[in-house]
Amino acid sequence: MSSTAQQYKKCLTYIDEYWNNIILKPQRFQIGNRIIKQVTMRPPKKESYHIIDVPYTCIVPNDSKYRYIFYWDSYFMFRGLLDTEREWVIPEMVENFFYIFKHYGIIPNFSHPESLGRSQAPYLTSMIFDAYEVIQRDKRLSARFKQLFTSKKKWLTRAITIAKEEYEEVWESPMDVDHHHYNHKVNEYNLNRYGDRDVGYGQHAEQESGWDMTSRFYSRCDDFLPIDLNCLLYKYEKDFAKAAEILNDPAEKNYWNEKAEKRKTLINMYMWNEKEGFFYDYDYVQKQQSEFLSMAGFVAMWAGLATDDQAKRMINKIKAFKTKFGPSATDKASLPPEIDLSAVAEPYRVTLEEVLKPKQWDYPNIWPPLHYMLTAGLRNYHFTEEANELMEEYLAVNNEAFLRHGKLLEKMDGLTGDAPPEYWYPTQLGFGWTNAIFYRYVQLLDHN
Repeated sequence: MSSTAQQYKKCLTYIDEYWNNIILKPQRFQIGNRIIKQVTMRPPKKESYHIIDVPYTCIVPNDSKYRYIFYWDSYFMFRGLLDTEREWVIPEMVENFFYIFKHYGIIPNFSHPESLGRSQAPYLTSMIFDAYEVIQRDKRLSARFKQLFTSKKKWLTRAITIAKEEYEEVWESPMDVDHHHYNHKVNEYNLNRYGDRDVGYGQHAEQESGWDMTSRFYSRCDDFLPIDLNCLLYKYEKDFAKAAEILNDPAEKNYWNEKAEKRKTLINMYMWNEKEGFFYDYDYVQKQQSEFLSMAGFVAMWAGLATDDQAKRMINKIKAFKTKFGPSATDKASLPPEIDLSAVAEPYRVTLEEVLKPKQWDYPNIWPPLHYMLTAGLRNYHFTEEANELMEEYLAVNNEAFLRHGKLLEKMDGLTGDAPPEYWYPTQLGFGWTNAIFYRYVQLLDHN
């Protein structure tokens, strides 16, 4: 056992055992004369639990409140499965996303009928390449999954075809057509926003972003071209080009590389702030760049969109997010100041208080997926020392939380190193992405 693994042996043992609570395998059910296999995510003794069932083994964030498949959570949980004896779950989980998309025309926020009008931060192509990596190793694949393909490249061809359908039908779906579309493409800018079939309803758009809720969008998320979403779609386009290269289709590769370059140009035009040396969201309604500084800007480094010169300037912003226990989701200076609303009429005051109140995706809260995107981006641009410092800090502070609670936290208050105050719901214990990133950081530090 490596030195880092030995240092955190208790926590790593907990993480390893917790997978048994959140990896759910198919069970046999009789429907009429047929016996089918499907996963039931219903907790014991909850017959009325609404769910979208899936046919293959799946992972859920924790074993209590969040016993559903979540779209972007799954990508981060994959970080803790890769290169382990459980990595066979990854291609099966990707197949579940295909199944859901084929049945419902969207990969929803989470596997519940109420979320079928919105998706979540899109990571499908990244997860496909995780699965393809596992398929190359072959030995750990389940017999049931092996029945799905005749060759590895044929599986990739089918997977990328489905991802292109999701890209076109969901994320490139134009605004203002009708309520059967998802209204993500802002044609005037040829860039994309978060939104859903409830056109103009900013709260659902904010839920779709994964940042529910945050001051970053001023309670009108659907008015913004978010930097993270557009970087994720740039990554899709680069992944489509990567797949075309593997599948020996040069024309297709060139097509997607050109699409990616066009998006990159537009992102730089509207979202790069030369004076600040960082990427910001763009308010397409007010036609101005946001001044709100958030960790979403670092997704440009994770996606490989930033130039080397931009990345060198961007790392100077890390200090703006610093708290005692790690980088928070936003910087403190971007949050609204305290305002005395006593003189404001009550109906207006309630609305203003909703906009101004602290939110869970704000300073001083630390979220594992944002932490991982930052460190992965730093590693992409060879800022190894800075990445290592952040990873070492993450391990130390989360291990302290583990020793205190016996479990890891979904998110952390950067001022206390413990669970933040309640926002929409109590901070969850478990927890899929926190565990997975803890494990991945141990592996990365031991192989530097």
